[in-house]
Amino acid sequence: MARQSALAVNALALLPDHIKADFVQNECVNSEHFTDGELCLTVSGDEYPFYVAVKTIHRKESLSSLLADTAPNTLLICNRLTPYLADICMENGVNFIDSAGNVRINNGTLHIWIESKKPNPSQIDINLASKSNTLGEGAAKLLFALLSSPDVLNLSYREIAEYANISLGMVSKGLGILQAESLISLGDTRRVLDAERMLDLWVEAYRLSIRPKLGGIRLQFEGDWQDVPMKENDFWGGEAAAEKLTHYLHPQELQLFTRQPLQKKLAQLKCRPNPEGNLWLVPAFWGAKLAWSETSQALLAVAELEASKDSRNIEVARMIHEQYL
Repeated sequence: MARQSALAVNALALLPDHIKADFVQNECVNSEHFTDGELCLTVSGDEYPFYVAVKTIHRKESLSSLLADTAPNTLLICNRLTPYLADICMENGVNFIDSAGNVRINNGTLHIWIESKKPNPSQIDINLASKSNTLGEGAAKLLFALLSSPDVLNLSYREIAEYANISLGMVSKGLGILQAESLISLGDTRRVLDAERMLDLWVEAYRLSIRPKLGGIRLQFEGDWQDVPMKENDFWGGEAAAEKLTHYLHPQELQLFTRQPLQKKLAQLKCRPNPEGNLWLVPAFWGAKLAWSETSQALLAVAELEASKDSRNIEVARMIHEQYL
């Protein structure tokens, strides 16, 4: 009980000043989950109550026992989570505050994302995108275009729509979201204010909003990935993109973006469809006018590697982030 109390106190002490936390610990020990206490977070005058589990988490298996009882109004207070374990929490709707200052909470109305490696309060996402779960597909595409080529921000809205492959209305909405989060300025001189946080947001938006809608087809490719016939406007993503940038990762799972009709590209590849195949052929989601760059390659590589949840891939993603982004 004393160890649990210390863990909770230490974790809550790292919350930024504008988030008030009132924690009441239950005195009796209960074998049920999320019964270790009750927590009330106050943000901008609004109160958000949670039932709390205080627990030490070192492996995925340690989280598994919590999943059945997880709800929007439950929250885990724990030791520092690895990025892998933090992502598992996010995928399964486990709100958490860890002892390193990392916070991920989404109860439907309140969304808080805090990364301890960025202690600046301006880098904390509160109620991102009008309290939605994450950036939608259109805003995520816009984010990719801006990160890939920052000069796009200074084009007309119609041109931005063509570069990002989104509607004109989505340009206005997406830019408004990014400005509201202090990521860009739309004043007399448009400019990016926080590229680092935009990168973090891109990785999450790709996984949740773009990747599930990529479609495409899975193929079984036999042989060396470097022998895949590449045409103009074919682009590697994921592990192959990472190998081109780092020469460190031998690709096993291949992701190929193309602007050609899939049936035409399929004929060129001479591969048979296989739902479990190692080559994922997908349509390019960005606009044809967007100039391809090393940064574009790095953005696709990092996002797909992080989404894979493979520890080695995540390590390479960090390398690419440091070297190219």
